[in-house]
Amino acid sequence: METEALKRVRELVERKQLLTQGTGVVVGFSGGSDSLCLLLLLRELAEELSLSLTAVHINHAIRGEEADRDEAFCRETCEKWNIPFRSVHIDIPALAAERGTGVEETGRTERYRIFAEIAEEVGATRVAVAHHADDNAETILMHLVRGSGLRGLTGIAADSTPFSDTKVHLIRPLLSIGKSDILEELRRRGVEYCEDATNYESEGDRNTLRNRVMPLLAELNPRAGEHIASAGAHLTAAWQLLDDFAEKEFKRLYRGRDEAAEAGDTAAAGNGRGHHELDAAGFLALPYALRGEVAMRFLTAVCGRRKNLKDEHAEMVERLCESSVSAEATFPYGVTLVRGYQSVHPKGEKETFDGRHEIARRELERGVKVTFFGAKTRVFTFAVRNREDCIKNPDNPYTKWFDYDTMGKACVVRTRRPGDRITVTLDGHTQSVQDVFVNRKVPRAERDALPIILTADESAVIWIPGVRSSEAFRVTDDTQRVLVITVEEKES
Repeated sequence: METEALKRVRELVERKQLLTQGTGVVVGFSGGSDSLCLLLLLRELAEELSLSLTAVHINHAIRGEEADRDEAFCRETCEKWNIPFRSVHIDIPALAAERGTGVEETGRTERYRIFAEIAEEVGATRVAVAHHADDNAETILMHLVRGSGLRGLTGIAADSTPFSDTKVHLIRPLLSIGKSDILEELRRRGVEYCEDATNYESEGDRNTLRNRVMPLLAELNPRAGEHIASAGAHLTAAWQLLDDFAEKEFKRLYRGRDEAAEAGDTAAAGNGRGHHELDAAGFLALPYALRGEVAMRFLTAVCGRRKNLKDEHAEMVERLCESSVSAEATFPYGVTLVRGYQSVHPKGEKETFDGRHEIARRELERGVKVTFFGAKTRVFTFAVRNREDCIKNPDNPYTKWFDYDTMGKACVVRTRRPGDRITVTLDGHTQSVQDVFVNRKVPRAERDALPIILTADESAVIWIPGVRSSEAFRVTDDTQRVLVITVEEKES
């Protein structure tokens, strides 16, 4: 009869499509209860899905005779179950000392490296490890205690691709069951296992959570770990939606290039060298929920990696966007970012961002404000009014009316580009923006920082604030709706 644990693992495998017919799977096998249960259940699924299993045991040279005992147990178990077995010996303490990294971090890195190498050797496309629901709950609590955004509270992924330059997936089929389920499954089947004594030592934050905090939570509710992991699953769904929006907004607000990639140096690509700018005004216009992830994407592009970047660094990017021109802040990996007129960019790089803002019809018609940074900060207010509500055309350089229905019902704010033209006579004669600047004696040093407002297709200039407006969109007796644009200038 199918056990509850096998049923729940099968449901997760099917729902997340962790395994398909004929999949080759490398199974991390320490001999402990978790990995033994994983191997046992995958062995049963192997009959249904024609899986090809290879068990891999890694002797870390940490626990002496106990480690050798565990290796022998794993070998004997695989022989009994007719599962191909590999064992690898590696001196993790020595390697950690050589690298100057922690033993735990070094062990994890080396395990995954070995799993991926063996997967490539045997033609497997999956590496399965035995993280379960309680591990997931511990991870979520750990991130919460240490300080984490929504991303960290999603917990452990059932399917990920941490192995570079391969198509091998890392899967965790036991995430749908907890430690008590695992122990009950082994008890019912009469299967013995090894256990790492260090799991019961409260040394380090993880073991403190496991051996002291989780038991206290279980006193409040025996299913506490399961509920925390379930919350992580819901947060994962929310995170994925947020992540998609953040990626879209980042691509819209970021201007950058990777010098190594452009030079064809794939080994050095992604090292952060290149040109990087983030549109400050566009960033500040984002919903709060998106800002952190957009800022983190920007920092990852600038620094060349995400490791050691924290929420506080994303908040520093936001403060820079809110700061005056020339403000700067220092980040990991020797990166210093500076506030330009329109963007945040690495110190020493020339600002090229034109601060382009697209304003859609729905934004115009409900009313919207756009902040544009330059030598002066300009706050534009856009609103659409019925003609009968507009009594007298304002006679000042800071508020203008335009025939909304003739301009295409959307517009763009940016700095000038070659080819920009504005209609200067009622019979349709146009003039280049450059010539308008010259004729109106606009100082050369100010021209590239001045904002202009154009139609949505950017084929015609509507207004150069403080300089001149287009005759093509003049309000007439036939006008039915008026676009009212007001600009407020502030010193940056």
